[in-house]
Amino acid sequence: MANVRQVQGDPSETWDDLSWVDMNGAEQALWEQLGWNEASWEEETDPPESSDADWDDLSSEEHQAAEQLGYTQELWDEG
Repeated sequence: MANVRQVQGDPSETWDDLSWVDMNGAEQALWEQLGWNEASWEEETDPPESSDADWDDLSSEEHQAAEQLGYTQELWDEG
C-alpha cells in the first residue's frame, strides 16, 4: 500500500488543494474512514458528518485516520 504523504503545518491546506484522484489509495482509504468518498470530496454531494464533528465526537477509528492525515485535536477543531 502506498504511503500517506507527510503533511507539514495545517493539514487542511494540503488536503483542500487536492482532488480525490490526486490522492493515492491509502489516503483515500483514510478519508473514507472519515465518511468521505469521491462525490463528497468533489462537492457533488454533501460532506460526511465528520466534517462538522468536534474531535471528541469522532470514533477511535476516525481519530486514527485523522491523525494519519496530519490532524491533531487542535487542528481538527479549528478546521
